[in-house]
Amino acid sequence: MKEIDTKRLKEIQIEIVDAVMKFCDENGIKCWLNGGTLLGAVRHKGYIPWDDDIDLGMLRPDYDKFMEIFNTKNDRYKFVSAENDAESFEWFGKVFDTSTILYEPDEKGERLSVYVDIFVMDNAPIDEREQARMFRKRDIYFVCNLGRKLPVFLRPTRGGLLRRLAVYGFRAVLRIFPRHYFVRELVRNAKKFSGTDTGLVGDFTGLRDAVCRREILEEMTELEFEGKKYKAPKGYDEWLRRLYGDYMKLPPESERVSTHVFKAYERD
Repeated sequence: MKEIDTKRLKEIQIEIVDAVMKFCDENGIKCWLNGGTLLGAVRHKGYIPWDDDIDLGMLRPDYDKFMEIFNTKNDRYKFVSAENDAESFEWFGKVFDTSTILYEPDEKGERLSVYVDIFVMDNAPIDEREQARMFRKRDIYFVCNLGRKLPVFLRPTRGGLLRRLAVYGFRAVLRIFPRHYFVRELVRNAKKFSGTDTGLVGDFTGLRDAVCRREILEEMTELEFEGKKYKAPKGYDEWLRRLYGDYMKLPPESERVSTHVFKAYERD
């Protein structure tokens, strides 16, 4: 197998995006550059220089349709989330390139394939206190899902003996719950208002407390990303401000580092 460096990783990710966007266009599914990828398109016309992943976004009806039909029409690429795969701990979707193998952070860690993330935007309540409760629940389920996923005695990266004992105990308690209990509760929380059109949508499966008017994610424009044109919300400025605040301001130089540690290979 041939090892994949960061440059090749990005090339494969772009190939996945091209396949996903083409599929969505052919099947009447709305999909756009999202999160850090949308920010990169606006601010850098490509990847954020210290970043090496890709985020896409969909509204819940499009996401559900994509989840239902994508895997029936693709051999190389596979969509996976906890909603369609009983073995997955992912609370949002990933499209994998099955011609690759990717380990996070290395061969001792989780075995995946090179992927792009697909985040889903769900209906949000008008009441800001209810929004805050949904985000708090998401964060709790996220931490518990991570603890349930990790081996009980995997050594924490920080802290002394007392902290390690507390982490081991926390993980042991979480083993009482079924394997995918927390990720399914996280998704159920995100879909709480799925039958109520409030005019608002929120990122209840991501890690940012972002809510916006639904209409700004319904109309599309195109933005340049790595020399190609991709769909982006026409109201991307409002959405990015909800996600990042003053998004055109660069973070401190000390924070301009990648947090993605991986080892990846192309199959022979």
